[in-house]
Amino acid sequence: MIIDPILPQGPSITHHEIEHVTSACATGWNMNSGSYISAFRQTMARITGQKHSLALSSCTGAMHIALNALGLKPGHEVLVPDLADFAVAASVTYCGAIPVFCDVDPDTLCLSAEDAARKITPNTRGLIAVHLYGQPCRMTPLMELAAQNGLFVLEDATQGMGSSYNGRPAGSFGHFAAFSFKGNKSVVAGEGGMLLTSDDLLFDRAARLAAGGRSPGNPFVYDFIGFNYSISDLQAALGFAQISRLDDLIAKKKKIHSWYRERLADTPGIRLNPLPQDSQPSFLTNLLFIDDQNIPRSKMIMQLHASNILAEPAYFPISSMPMFKEAQTPVAYAASVKTVCLPSGHNRTEEEVDYICAAIRQLLTEPGRDKAEVPPSGWLKYKSDTLEFFAEAKKHGFSIPFEHNGHSYALKAVTAADIQDAELIKKIARWREESSIAFLTRTTVTEESMRQILNNYITAVRDYILFFITEGEHLYGQVGLNDFAFHKHECCIDGLYIEGHAPKGLAAAACETIFTWAEKSLNIINIFNHVVASNKKVRLLAAAQGFREISRTALYREEIPGGEIFRPMYMPGHDTPDEYLLICKKTLSSSNTPGTE
Repeated sequence: MIIDPILPQGPSITHHEIEHVTSACATGWNMNSGSYISAFRQTMARITGQKHSLALSSCTGAMHIALNALGLKPGHEVLVPDLADFAVAASVTYCGAIPVFCDVDPDTLCLSAEDAARKITPNTRGLIAVHLYGQPCRMTPLMELAAQNGLFVLEDATQGMGSSYNGRPAGSFGHFAAFSFKGNKSVVAGEGGMLLTSDDLLFDRAARLAAGGRSPGNPFVYDFIGFNYSISDLQAALGFAQISRLDDLIAKKKKIHSWYRERLADTPGIRLNPLPQDSQPSFLTNLLFIDDQNIPRSKMIMQLHASNILAEPAYFPISSMPMFKEAQTPVAYAASVKTVCLPSGHNRTEEEVDYICAAIRQLLTEPGRDKAEVPPSGWLKYKSDTLEFFAEAKKHGFSIPFEHNGHSYALKAVTAADIQDAELIKKIARWREESSIAFLTRTTVTEESMRQILNNYITAVRDYILFFITEGEHLYGQVGLNDFAFHKHECCIDGLYIEGHAPKGLAAAACETIFTWAEKSLNIINIFNHVVASNKKVRLLAAAQGFREISRTALYREEIPGGEIFRPMYMPGHDTPDEYLLICKKTLSSSNTPGTE
């Protein structure tokens, strides 16, 4: 391995000092050994079998630090796969070095050792092996190639988490391994990265770089210019919670893949992720390889989107981007236009996979279709029927009568006709002005803004049904249902408002009416209530109706055009939250609805 040292030379720091530097890098020199950051690092080291770990802000930062610790300099070259996340090549350029794009193996779409060998020059210093879409690289030929040519190996093992090659986990082969915890990964922390190695000297260098170049003996003295790629304790806590259930998450991924493989077996013109004998993929993403040249990938994706299936293209070759020169990587270029990423999230259900596969088969046998027309089953049919009912109710009207203190009232579904009622819009504007505390978004109240909000409820938000609480022609308030988790038979009560002069107990009666209707007509089992803590009236009403508080979230106010919004995340400049959101739950029935999970 060729390493040009970039750090000051002299006696190596001790492992105790390394740990001190690592902690400093991650927490600003204040974190103790019992922190989530420490637990997260230790768990990742155990999973990969690596000796040392650094918890960082991103995988990009981890690769940047690794390449610097490996001595990468301007003019050096690094072999990278042409099919990968753009950050792989970007991290090389951050060092002033040159990414040399190599082709990929046609089955795994991972770096081809054969093509990489052809592109080694006297300036080549290393290679980056990217475990793509849950499929591990064939590491034996890559490690042999590196050893024969004195090259370093950096693994981008992000998408390979939970996979293995020849019995060894992805991330256990290279001089460094980097992971990301952002986006659609198996382990998600919102953001964050991890850098691992078993080499004491490399860890020494990486830890000092990640600590900004601080002296291990004095945090106010800097020995050289390093980097600030710190991870927060909150991100580490999320990552640690997720990584602790990695086996369950990977098992679900494998189960989802088995459903796809079973339903698409022997379908002409396509194939799924390979199952090499030397590998155990984690199936982060289920890939649909289109082998039939008469099936255009772009059209297939459009047809699937029209069928309410969120399919996506595979990576485009990095060398096709305008800042690079197109490489001779024919396999990568061919795969980029003939591969589809199928929905693969952990929450995919068997019924969803049934629908997706039936749609794919129909589109392959009837290519002239604009979209698939597959009758849904199970909870998907329940969802379809419910949304169709909502659409009809919001178009033609729907009313739920109820009695309260000897008077007749009704919950009247808000329809498109209500948007045109000028007097009604004025009334809603007055309600909003009087009860802004009940809403997470405080928009400037005008007749036009209220008309836009009402129009959104009617036309744009499919799983939202809003009711007016009425007595004859008189309106006393409103209440709605939204945020349906159809496969769990759950939803939220939303937008409750009752006028101050309304008959006593009317709000409770209206709520109980909508709960009974939701249970009997919509098969709802659990209903949630999101209450702004300062809205004491609604909090008391929720408690009286049997809602129990299950969590509370700090809300921070942010100015937006036309008003303000409260977000459940820290906003710069805020030391304390402006509000708290209380999340409450009520079980409507003790019996299990058929088809629930």
